[in-house]
Amino acid sequence: MLACLSCFAPAGLSAASDDLLMGSVVRSEKYRLITDTASSLEIFDGTVSFRNAVYNLKADHAVHDRKTAEWTLRGSVYCLRKFADGSNLELYCDNGKYHENFEKAELYRGSDPIRMKHVAADGKLLRGRCDRINADNAKASMDFLGNFYLRTENMEIFSDNGFYSDTERSFLIYNSATAPSRPKTSARSLPAAIGTREGRDFAMTGERMKFFRDTGDVKLYNNVAGWIKAVKAAQPR
Repeated sequence: MLACLSCFAPAGLSAASDDLLMGSVVRSEKYRLITDTASSLEIFDGTVSFRNAVYNLKADHAVHDRKTAEWTLRGSVYCLRKFADGSNLELYCDNGKYHENFEKAELYRGSDPIRMKHVAADGKLLRGRCDRINADNAKASMDFLGNFYLRTENMEIFSDNGFYSDTERSFLIYNSATAPSRPKTSARSLPAAIGTREGRDFAMTGERMKFFRDTGDVKLYNNVAGWIKAVKAAQPR
């Protein structure tokens, strides 16, 4: 989870050295420590929370494997990361894993999709959802897999998948490869961007597109199609 939260850190504020429990207040209804030759597990059950000045994590159940340095969180997982520039990132999912040594996280949906909300320092909102997230803090990247949806204040993006690079501050939007068994003649939708900008409504599709987080610009590649039209002014009464 921390790998996901750290990937959106502003330049120079990456949390590569953050420790999940560093300075944290840890609470749960039950706690067990299991230590033997095969394992060393800390088990937290019931209303689990980890809170410090930077992180706020909650779950129904959490297990920390000391030997593999792996965290497993299950049930109503909530993660909040606050950044020094005033921005913050929230994630909601059903369950996930965090590998401390590799600084990698895996998040999974349950009956509801994974939900994400990023609030920039200037108050701009970025919302998203998908079925699975793979995050790599060392590479400052996140893979959004399955039914990916992204929403800004003036645009919505739909696709199978997305890839966020904090190095480029951009999302690469793309669809999954077509299954070999699928008829070549069958229609298949492409990633789409729909919204309003500079007084114009637009709807665009393409095989791939890039959305630049800071500027709001979108670039489309291959089989690009769509329309742009001026927003109709409100009629006087």
